[in-house]
Amino acid sequence: MRVHALGEIFAKTQGHCHFCGDPLVFENRGWTDKPNGHWEVDHVIQRDKGGSKKADNCLPACTICNRLRWHRTGASVRGLLLLGVIAAKEIKNHTSIGRELTRLRNKRLIENQTRRIAYKWVTAPHANEQPVD
Repeated sequence: MRVHALGEIFAKTQGHCHFCGDPLVFENRGWTDKPNGHWEVDHVIQRDKGGSKKADNCLPACTICNRLRWHRTGASVRGLLLLGVIAAKEIKNHTSIGRELTRLRNKRLIENQTRRIAYKWVTAPHANEQPVD
């Protein structure tokens, strides 16, 4: 996508994630382990559901929100948010369910981090490898 189109998309929300409202930094595009205003183009009508790649179908989203949404429908995202509200209350009240949810969350974060590290290792050029002609 060209810089002009990216600027047009970014300006639609005055440089904020259209999901959570966090500020974004125009130059910080794409995923990183330590997001700091990093963002991606979110297709309002997802491409695999017939949505256009043009700027009129796109909004800026922080990388975290965009990755959480992925290919979910609006109803699915709302369902996840409702479950999140319920889970947050259980965690805050230190119930047995809340403790289990905290354990599962921590497990998932470790799995995600491990997967990303493995992916970086597999895709990164290694010093001892010889180039293939």
